[in-house]
Amino acid sequence: DAKRGAIGAVIAEPMQGRGGSRPAPAGWLAGLRERCDRFGALLIFDEIFTGFGRTGAPFAFVAEAVEPDLICVGKALGGGWPIAACLGRSAVMSAWGPATGEALHTSTFLGHPVACAAAVETLRVIDDEGLVEAARDGGAWMISALRDRLDGVDGVVEVRGRGLLLGIELASGTTIADTAGARVWRTVVDCMRRGVITLPCAPDGGVLQLTPPATLTHAQRACLVDTVATAVRRTLAKETQ
Repeated sequence: DAKRGAIGAVIAEPMQGRGGSRPAPAGWLAGLRERCDRFGALLIFDEIFTGFGRTGAPFAFVAEAVEPDLICVGKALGGGWPIAACLGRSAVMSAWGPATGEALHTSTFLGHPVACAAAVETLRVIDDEGLVEAARDGGAWMISALRDRLDGVDGVVEVRGRGLLLGIELASGTTIADTAGARVWRTVVDCMRRGVITLPCAPDGGVLQLTPPATLTHAQRACLVDTVATAVRRTLAKETQ
């Protein structure tokens, strides 16, 4: 029932990061694009977590060939150096108009020369070393391997992801204390003791999140899969005894 112009913008993650390593359902991004066009709203994608190859593509929205009006990026852009940016179509960015001596749109670290140099070099390395393709291929192998190792394990709801943004969703047990979040946390601690860093994600903490670097060797990926799958199985086995 919204009138054209009543909604200024819609902001969405093409793939949820901390929300649960969850890709958008097929057609969902295209539906957002159509509705934003219909009601005259801008479509803004938050690609701070997913941008620059994390999902096996330059940006997560590429999977559905849906172009936003603005993109928020950061994290991987600086290769470890703090920098973020807002990218957009020229028609949208030019709405600020020419500068008149006072910055109309600014931030504390805007245009920092060292950060910008780090970002330029990071983009070169990503391209020269084929890290987007490495994330795509390495992630596909890891998802397949994790699914094989955890197939049929009671308490594993889903192994999902795209590229090297992966998630293993666990179910809650039969007791009040045996929540999905508690199970994931025990798995995180188990993995940490064996040298693998993982994190809980999703609103209830019930998804084990893996975000390994694209530079891992195949042997390192295999070790990671073995460590994580073993930890998940060990956690769930303890809760069923």
